[in-house]
Amino acid sequence: MSATPAALSFRLPVQDDAATLLAWRRLPEVTSNSFTDIDDDLDKQRAWIERCNTRNDYHHRIIQVDGVDVGYASITITQPLWGVGSIGTYMGDRRGRTGIGALNFAPVLNHCFYTLGLRKLVNQIFADNDRVRKGQTMLGYRHVGVLHAHAMKNGVPRDVHLFEMLAEDWAAIRHRFSLLADMDGRVW
Repeated sequence: MSATPAALSFRLPVQDDAATLLAWRRLPEVTSNSFTDIDDDLDKQRAWIERCNTRNDYHHRIIQVDGVDVGYASITITQPLWGVGSIGTYMGDRRGRTGIGALNFAPVLNHCFYTLGLRKLVNQIFADNDRVRKGQTMLGYRHVGVLHAHAMKNGVPRDVHLFEMLAEDWAAIRHRFSLLADMDGRVW
């Protein structure tokens, strides 16, 4: 008898999610791979959620596995006139780190290219984040280079790997993941 696959879903963050998101974002394994650091301030986190929910250039969701909140995904439209964006995700609950792997990216990529109509994604990953760098390649991103000593984290310069994906790149391989819905459940 085989195990039932985990059900992946997404929902819009609300102010009541502030404590959970803040706790996840401050986990050492999350913050060490994030380009920015955030204050341990629940009021600031609530205000940030509200600001994000009103922006046209930022789309974010709580990632759920079998109805349990396990992570966070965001899309930033960096160049609206060019149709270019960037995505980021993190898993705050260990239950989200097993069973779905990189599958959480498929609905995010569908959202980018089909719902938002983006033409291209460009992601930046710290050089020592091997798991995410490998995941980018598995998802069909092209590695386009390394920016040496590009970012500063805790006063230490860090190399950053650049990855890119065009909408047609995703269209050519998305069938491999068998997830055709976007973050809001629309099937494309």
